[in-house]
Amino acid sequence: MVVHCDIEFDQNPTGTYYAGQLVSGKIVLKCDKVKEVKAILLKISGSAEALWTERHFSTRRMYHGREDYLSSSTYLMGSEQSSKATIAVGVHTYTFACQLPYNCPSSFEGIHGHIRYTVKVALVRPWKFDNVYNRAFTVLRVTDLNFESPQIRIPSTSEAYKTFCCGPCTTEPLKMELKVPQTGYVPGQNIPVQGIVINNTNMAVSEVKFMLVMLVRYTSTKPQRINIQRVTVSKIKSDSVLRYCTKAMKEELHVPATPPTCIQGSKVIQIVYQIEMHCKMKSLNKTQVMTMPVIIGNVPLANNTRRFNVIDEQPTASNRDIREVGNDLKEEDDAPTLDLSTPNMPPPSYEESIHTQRSNINEGEEHTFGPSEFAPLYPVFNVSTPSLNQTPLPMGIDNKSFVAP
Repeated sequence: MVVHCDIEFDQNPTGTYYAGQLVSGKIVLKCDKVKEVKAILLKISGSAEALWTERHFSTRRMYHGREDYLSSSTYLMGSEQSSKATIAVGVHTYTFACQLPYNCPSSFEGIHGHIRYTVKVALVRPWKFDNVYNRAFTVLRVTDLNFESPQIRIPSTSEAYKTFCCGPCTTEPLKMELKVPQTGYVPGQNIPVQGIVINNTNMAVSEVKFMLVMLVRYTSTKPQRINIQRVTVSKIKSDSVLRYCTKAMKEELHVPATPPTCIQGSKVIQIVYQIEMHCKMKSLNKTQVMTMPVIIGNVPLANNTRRFNVIDEQPTASNRDIREVGNDLKEEDDAPTLDLSTPNMPPPSYEESIHTQRSNINEGEEHTFGPSEFAPLYPVFNVSTPSLNQTPLPMGIDNKSFVAP
């Protein structure tokens, strides 16, 4: 290769930034022989894109949505009007800097789309294909749990009832109860869950399972359509429950590296989380599911809400179900400046999410060089798990007090 290009970030080898920070670095071109080009163009961009196909009768229809958050172009050599520029033999270094918008959403790679930020260097050549060098970097929108609704700090309980039809008869109800100590967490924490199953039916519950699930909503623009992807983040199997019996289960769901809850900031891709409790009925081979929404942030809850030196109050992200989020989302003009340094807590590590995609950023482009595979990195914290007080079981395992007279 005549020209080799390295894209490096200043004091940030992994290329991980928070929204509002300055992205700076250098472009190093190594040329082993004289290279004639029209210009050298540097592009820094960020966008969300969703793409999928669906079958409608005998045809397949494509759905596509796109939204841009960042677009910066600079000529390192030559210009749009220039006809020829020469890259001499040797090493050539160019510096760059770009301010990230405060309201841009977090990086994400999914099965039907992505939110992606890249640095691209193009050797523009007349009458030939351009030589393009790409490098993606991670952007994290600040989701500070200390500035969410105070309700995420208190215990939350969900209940569900279900009866089953057996021929002309209907069983007594199955009651499911799910309790957590709070509804806001960060990667690295465990979520203590307590489930109570009051089984008044004449069928056993063969398995109870708890899951942390990520719901990703992709929205196309022309034509407008919604595609919701359900991703299991973590799960744990618990006990069975005999018929006419009651059982309480206490488990912990681990929160691994994962993108934060994202409802505001992107109209194309939104992300929410929920805890699910599954009860599989043995005789009917049916599973009853109960859900509870939770928020996953990237700044943990603290006793002192100013512990992380967040300046200005964070916009509050609603905990609505992702199916209710419309396209009337508003972007906030003012956002906080974040300083994650604190003597009371070690800094987070940054890790790849194992339940999202590792994508080829050069897919669909010809004559492109540089690292092709990319996966965003998300902060993982070493913070304590909140405690959950055990709820006492109802009196009597025959559940007579639960059955309506």
